[in-house]
Amino acid sequence: MGRMEIFKNEHFELISEDNKIYLKSFTEDNSMKNFEIILKNYPRVRISSFLELKKVFDHPNSDFVEVGILLPEIDIQISKDYMTANVLFNEDPKNIVTSEDELNEKINLVATKMGIKYGLKRILWTELEKQRQIVIAEGLAAEHGRDAEVTYIENQVKKPKIGEDGRADFSDMSFIFEVEKDAWLGERIPATDGKIGKNVLGKEIPAKAGKNLILKYNKESVYENEENGKTIIRAKTSGVLDDQNGMVSILKHLSVTTDIGVETGDLEFDGSITVSGTVLPGYSIKATGDVSIEAKDGVSGAKNIESINGDVFIRGGVFGHAKTTIKAGRNIYLKHANEANLYADEEICIDAYAIGSTMYARKVKLDEHKGKIIGGYVEAKVSIQTGMSGNQHERRTELVIDALDKREKMGEVRHKASKIQEIEVEIKDLTSKIAQLAPIVSKMTPKQYEFFEDTQYQLEVKKSAVIQFNIEIQTMLKQIGEAGNEFINITREAHPGTIIKIGKLSSMIKDKTKGIFKIVGGDLNV
Repeated sequence: MGRMEIFKNEHFELISEDNKIYLKSFTEDNSMKNFEIILKNYPRVRISSFLELKKVFDHPNSDFVEVGILLPEIDIQISKDYMTANVLFNEDPKNIVTSEDELNEKINLVATKMGIKYGLKRILWTELEKQRQIVIAEGLAAEHGRDAEVTYIENQVKKPKIGEDGRADFSDMSFIFEVEKDAWLGERIPATDGKIGKNVLGKEIPAKAGKNLILKYNKESVYENEENGKTIIRAKTSGVLDDQNGMVSILKHLSVTTDIGVETGDLEFDGSITVSGTVLPGYSIKATGDVSIEAKDGVSGAKNIESINGDVFIRGGVFGHAKTTIKAGRNIYLKHANEANLYADEEICIDAYAIGSTMYARKVKLDEHKGKIIGGYVEAKVSIQTGMSGNQHERRTELVIDALDKREKMGEVRHKASKIQEIEVEIKDLTSKIAQLAPIVSKMTPKQYEFFEDTQYQLEVKKSAVIQFNIEIQTMLKQIGEAGNEFINITREAHPGTIIKIGKLSSMIKDKTKGIFKIVGGDLNV
């Protein structure tokens, strides 16, 4: 571009050459303030060096001095993310063009030179009256994919029936949730890939695929199918639903419609057992899952009833005759216990009474209104609750809290924490493998995809193991937190002959009393 005169009077001259602004002063009575007033009429002139400008006024009659730049009539600015472009008019548009069409032609010409290829808009005259800077191009944002959605069958919660008086009836419970073969257990709506976007330069913006979620299930008892665009998991066989640690599986379920006795012999089963009748004297039943004895009259004289990992439920209670032993990896629920030996890792819950029985659990609960512990030995880690203890004949009844050894329990916590660290190393390795394989899933052969799915499954198994260890650690920490708060609660009447023992402190009740017994200030408040 050649030389162009912008302004000239008797005091100074302002010109442009090659888009640079030059100024020359003719007289000494010029002032910068007067020059600034004149500049307001020339919006395309931008002073970039005030130091050079000052020299012009300090040394008049010298040659032209470069003081700034000449802005274009139309300037387009592209955002840093290349998603929008704005047009900025450095001159009144109506001084540049005479029509709306001519205006848009000029804008498009500048936009093309800047590489803008997508999302150009037509500018209306009416827009010019409202704003000086106008959006003339917009990109299309990438639409990220939707995350997968996973839904599972809701397992029944084992809980007693609550009567009109608000009391819990442990002899009437929803205990075993049985499902049929091919029953729906859960489903996954797959993640979507999303939609590719484009910026104003015409370059594609990749869409982020939705997060894929794994259906967590035991492949030995559950299978999956693609149905109507969803992945459905179903039971391979009939059995009992188990969803511990968030992993859906079907435990084998043996339903015995008769009594456990001469016809059946002793039963040992890998799964859950429901017995419609009872367990006859001298016979035993053992299962890895839950054990439910449905006979209304309960059990009398059975030898052993055991659930290794689950709960034991006896609807009618037990008459042990000093021969019956009941064990549970979790909880025991009974209507009553008479001369029986009960061992539960978690809780023993009895609706009515326990007479002459031996019981060990983390917590022992009898109904606070009608519950009675008469004779026998009861030992818990945290608490014992009953309405009454002993009887009017002052039968010896021992209620014992075996206080937790905090140091020993913390040792167990540290051991499990170290196990978690080992598994997390394996999780990191599996996660890395999956991340490497994920981008090429669509190109995999069936065998490669099977390996990919198996790797994901192994990852979920490891994660489930960490969850289980964390649950166990939280349980232990809860137990440690409960240590020091152990108590024995006798709500109605503690008869003489009742022995209260918490930790190393013990006392025998000599007069009828009731209340919450615990260690206060280093002493047992009996």
